Amino acid sequence: MNQMQTAPTGLSRRGALASVLAATVAAMPVMACATTTNENSAALALCAAFWRVHDRIRAMDTDPELPYGSPAQKRFEADLAKLCGQEVDILSQLANTPARTTAGQQGKAAILRAILPTAFADFDLGIECEEIRLVLSLLDDLAGGQAA
Repeated sequence: MNQMQTAPTGLSRRGALASVLAATVAAMPVMACATTTNENSAALALCAAFWRVHDRIRAMDTDPELPYGSPAQKRFEADLAKLCGQEVDILSQLANTPARTTAGQQGKAAILRAILPTAFADFDLGIECEEIRLVLSLLDDLAGGQAA
């Protein structure tokens, strides 16, 4: 009798089932991450928009001063005012947008860490008080060293 023998694969039914279960379990965090990322994409997009506008404002701050009242100076001031308005609008939207992942929370924290010291200086607030130092320390922790 001529029986066809198959080469042993070393894979049992139990091993195959375990592999399928392991692959399913391994995919679960990826699926959960994709859902969380979608929920957090608005916050991350706003963070990116903030940095684009903020960096343009900072670049303009280093431009040489133009003669006061000149057409070029008036255009410069109008452009700067427009960017500052955009920055405030983005911050307002960001304040109303939850960050559901560590990346989103770090993005918000990095923005706050970058803008709070200037806001305190501009509005003559005491950045040295312990309460503010604690907030800034927490923001450093959340930003994960990404603060500007």
